[in-house]
Amino acid sequence: MHYDMKRMGTIIQGARISRGMTQTALADKIEVSLRTIIAIETGKRNPTFEVLYKIIQELSIPADLIFRPEDVTGTPEQEQFIREFRDANEQEQQIAIASARGIWKELRHENKG
Repeated sequence: MHYDMKRMGTIIQGARISRGMTQTALADKIEVSLRTIIAIETGKRNPTFEVLYKIIQELSIPADLIFRPEDVTGTPEQEQFIREFRDANEQEQQIAIASARGIWKELRHENKG
């Protein structure tokens, strides 16, 4: 079985950014170097099981996203959004996440009333 390390890195990066956590903060929390986090997020390094477990726990990532990504599917629009999100730089990703949170908050507020 071939595993896409870049996809795993993107999932980890997205989860970290959505929690407002820097790479340095994540590295400190799970007791690895910043270089390790960067290498994992860019798909250049495969984490050990222990490190991956700590990342999943710290970022509350559903294990299926990491171990069974083929089972996690979305609509074509969702897949397109994910591709565009992956291609964005970290600042653009943070803006997109903040914007989405604001929209969801408004939608939930409107649906309550």
